Amino acid sequence: MKIAIIDDEQHWRYSAEQIVSKYYANVEVNIDIYEDGEQYLKSKVKYDISFVDIEMPGVDGFTTIERAREYNPEGIFIILTTHTEMSRKGYLVNAFRYIDKLKLVDEMIEAMRSAEILLGRNRKIEVNITDVGIRKLVLKDIIYIETEKHHILVHTNEKIIQCNNTMKEMEAILDASWFFRCHNSYIVNLDEISRVDKKIIYLKNGDNIDIAQRKAAEFNRAYLKRQYECGNA
Repeated sequence: MKIAIIDDEQHWRYSAEQIVSKYYANVEVNIDIYEDGEQYLKSKVKYDISFVDIEMPGVDGFTTIERAREYNPEGIFIILTTHTEMSRKGYLVNAFRYIDKLKLVDEMIEAMRSAEILLGRNRKIEVNITDVGIRKLVLKDIIYIETEKHHILVHTNEKIIQCNNTMKEMEAILDASWFFRCHNSYIVNLDEISRVDKKIIYLKNGDNIDIAQRKAAEFNRAYLKRQYECGNA
């Protein structure tokens, strides 16, 4: 993971860096520090998360985010400020969060937790596509997976892909926080569920799949937990 902190004041740069370092103490993360928006933009690095101060000499925070989106549209941009009355303007650059520096610790931790949900959706996995070989799929593009004889079918937003992987192999490489094996024949993306009716899952693409009776209680817990997490992202 790549994280940038952009702030013209040393005190806030140091404080933000300490919070990020402590939060990701057990994760491999690269933290880069910039004293102004111009240095950050010149780097052209596609950071996963960028913490950007609003008031900086030269290029301000809003302009920095606007220009960075041109080469890093998938990046998550989080605004830092002591002027919370300016938060409305943050929506103009589609800022993910607007953090009050006077509440830096709590608000940065909440923002990073929520950002992880979005970053997880963009993660890629490798699958063995029949007659094609190893290819990468973006997790958020997968709606559900089902078994078909000696193969599996991966239903994506664009097409259905036949793969030589087993369901057990897919379970191992999918993120268990938002993919759930609801039946021997199905693994579902919890974010793609439209509604649940007893033992049937109705998906946003119009398909529906079964929930095994022995899996019902566990599925309901996982689904409610995921809804709660995404509702706060």
